[in-house]
Amino acid sequence: MTTVTCACCGKPGTHKARGLTTACYTRHRVHHTLDRYPRTLGIAPIWVPVTASARRLLAQYAALVAAKATPARIRWELSLSARQIQRYAAAHRHTQTTERSAAA
Repeated sequence: MTTVTCACCGKPGTHKARGLTTACYTRHRVHHTLDRYPRTLGIAPIWVPVTASARRLLAQYAALVAAKATPARIRWELSLSARQIQRYAAAHRHTQTTERSAAA
């Protein structure tokens, strides 16, 4: 869990949502005053494969994309869920953009 300084009371604690600690979030939810604190929708970091097997799968994904395989074919070849394929697609796009920027 992430520790934050609460937007309500200013004390450090475990982050629940909206910049609030668990205690303050619960109190505001019960009293129907959460609208005082806007939702904080940050950009999630891009998933990057760290294990050797995940890096191999990313390389296989890149090869299948280069071969213009259909999404169904990619799922079948890699034996992964649709959500995991989305993660590999994002990681592949990220590596492509970082390689381009490094070459420039």
